[in-house]
Amino acid sequence: MMDVLRGAARGRVVSTLTASVLVLAACGPAGQTAPTSAPAATSAPAATSAPAAGAQPTPATKAPAAPGPTVAPAAGQAKPGGRIILGEFADAKTLNPVTVTDVPSDVVTTRIYTALISVDAKTGEVGPNLADKWDFSADGKALTFQLRDGLKFSDGSPLTGDDFKFTVMATLRSRRTNHKNNVDQIVGAKEYIAGSADDVSGIKVDGKTITVSLVNSFCPALIQIGNLSIIPKSVFGKYLVPNDASKNLDDAPENNAPPVSSGAFTFKEWVPNDHITLTRNDNYFQKANIDEWVHKVYPNQDALTAALKVGEVDMAQFDAKDAQDMQTVSSVQVFKYLNLGYTYIGWNQRRGGKEFLQDKAVRQALAYGLNVDQVVDKVLFGEGVKMVAHTPPVSWAYDASGLNDYKYDPAKSEQLLQQAGYVKGADGIYAKDGQKLEFSIITNAGNVIRETFIQVAAEQYRQIGVSVEPKTESFEALVDRINTSKDPKYGDDGAHDFDADVIGWSLTAEPDMYSIWHSNSTHPSENNYIQYKNPDLDKVIEDSRTHCAQADRKAAIKSANQILNEEQPYNFGFAQNVLLGVNTKVQNIIPGPFARQGQAKPETWWVQ
Repeated sequence: MMDVLRGAARGRVVSTLTASVLVLAACGPAGQTAPTSAPAATSAPAATSAPAAGAQPTPATKAPAAPGPTVAPAAGQAKPGGRIILGEFADAKTLNPVTVTDVPSDVVTTRIYTALISVDAKTGEVGPNLADKWDFSADGKALTFQLRDGLKFSDGSPLTGDDFKFTVMATLRSRRTNHKNNVDQIVGAKEYIAGSADDVSGIKVDGKTITVSLVNSFCPALIQIGNLSIIPKSVFGKYLVPNDASKNLDDAPENNAPPVSSGAFTFKEWVPNDHITLTRNDNYFQKANIDEWVHKVYPNQDALTAALKVGEVDMAQFDAKDAQDMQTVSSVQVFKYLNLGYTYIGWNQRRGGKEFLQDKAVRQALAYGLNVDQVVDKVLFGEGVKMVAHTPPVSWAYDASGLNDYKYDPAKSEQLLQQAGYVKGADGIYAKDGQKLEFSIITNAGNVIRETFIQVAAEQYRQIGVSVEPKTESFEALVDRINTSKDPKYGDDGAHDFDADVIGWSLTAEPDMYSIWHSNSTHPSENNYIQYKNPDLDKVIEDSRTHCAQADRKAAIKSANQILNEEQPYNFGFAQNVLLGVNTKVQNIIPGPFARQGQAKPETWWVQ
C-alpha cells in the first residue's frame, strides 16, 4: 500500500496496497505511503522455505531498538465498553480491501475485514487469526490453512474457505486493485483473469481446510496470500460472472458501506472528510472489548496534534517538532519506532519533455545535489535515517554493505552533468539537445515535512544548475494523478501526468519488491507508476521470490538494492521514526513497525 497501498506492500501511500507490500505513505507525519501499498520491521520475514506450521525463520539482521513507550500502560483487568478515536488528516477512499490503495483506507478496512493469518506488530512474525494452523511446503509451491471452528460473519452467516477463494477471485478480476501480483501465482489465476476459466483451480476447499497450489515456488506466499482480508461472497458474489472477465466489484455500492464484516468491527456510518464509525462485531471469534472505533479526520497535522493533547482523539501520530512538548502531556503515552517505509522523490521515466530523467547520470547528479542528511537533522529533528535504496533498516532483509551513500557533493553533481554532455546556459541552468534541466516536484498539501522537503530540493538543485518548481495539491488529487492521470505524450503506454513526486511507501513484513520495482508492475494503477524498467533488476527480484532459503532471498534482495542504489530511479529520501501518541486510558496497546498506526489487534485493547 505509498501513502498509498500498492501491490505487495501496505503503507501510507497513495495508491497501492498488497498483502505484503505497500502503501504509499501519503499524508501521515511519518510519511508512510500506499501509492496504498500503507508504508516496517524489526525482525522476522515471511515464511521463506518450509517452516513448521506457524514457525518463522530467525531474522538475519535487526535495526537498533527504538525507545519504548515513555509511559507504561497501566496494569489491570480488561473490561468491556468505551470508544477509541484515531485521528488522521486524510479520509479513506474505499472500504473494500480489494480496491484499497492508500493507508487511511487500509487502516479502517482492516478493522472491518480480517485475514487467515496475523502479523506481530513488533516482530513481523506470522501468527494465527481466522486460520489457527498453516503449512508452507518445502518447495514453496503449496500452502495449507486450517480454519478455526465456528467462524461467522457479522450477520451470523458461516465464514468458510469459499469466502477466501471468492476474495482471491475478486482480486484477480478487479481493474482497480494493485494486489493482483500477490495472488496471480496461484494455479489457474491467469486463466481466470482472462476469462478462459470460470474458476481458480489452484484453490481447493475441503471443510475447514484450504489448499492453495502455486505455479512456481513463491516465497512471499504465506504473507501475501494469507494476509488477504476476506470479504463475504454472499454480498459481493453477484458482481462477478464466471466467464466474463469484464465483470468485477470495483463500483459496488457496498464498497463504501459494507453491510457484513469478517473482522472485529462492523460499519456504522461514514461522514466524508469528518469521521468513520465502526461498532463491535459480536460474532467475531475474538470479541473486542471496546464498543466503537472511530477514524476522525482533521485538516492538518497541527490540528490533529492539538486534538491529541486535549483528549479529543485517543491515538494519533505527531511530528518530531512536537515530540518534546508531547512528552510533558501527562494524559499521553508516547511510542517511538522506525517506520517500515520511506518518503522519496520519484523520477517519472515516461514524461514528455522531461526525457532527461531517463539518464542515470542526471539522477545520480540529483542524488549528490540534495543534502538529505540535513533534511533528517533539521526538518525531522533527527527522528529518522537517510535512505539510499528500497529496503528499510527495520526489515530482516536489510543489508547496507556495498551501497553508495551519496554524500552531499554539489561539485560532483555538476561534474556528472558535464560529463554527460550538459552545458550550463546564461541563466545558470544546464541543458542538452534543447532540453533544459527544469521540472516540477509535486507533493500532497498539508504535509509540512514533504512541503519543506520539496522547497529544500528546489533551492539546492538551483545551486547545481537545475531548475525545480515545487508544487502541492490535495492528497486525493495526487493519488488520482499517480493512479489515473495520463502524460500527454506517453499516456497510451500508461505513463502519468507529473515530472517528479514526493510521496512515501508503507511496507509490510514481507520484503518482496515485485509490485513496486518489477517491469510487469508498470501498468496503470500499479505500483511501479514511474515506469522504471530494468531486466537485471527484474531477474534478481524474481530470484528473491523463487529461491526461498532465507540466505538466498536476502542475497537476491541485496543485489536488487545495489542496482536501485546505482540507478537512482528514486532519490530514496528518508525513513522517519513513527511518533505515536496514545491516551493513557487506552490499555494493552503494543505498537510496532509492522502495524499501521500501532493498530495491531485492537480487539484486545480496552479503555480504563
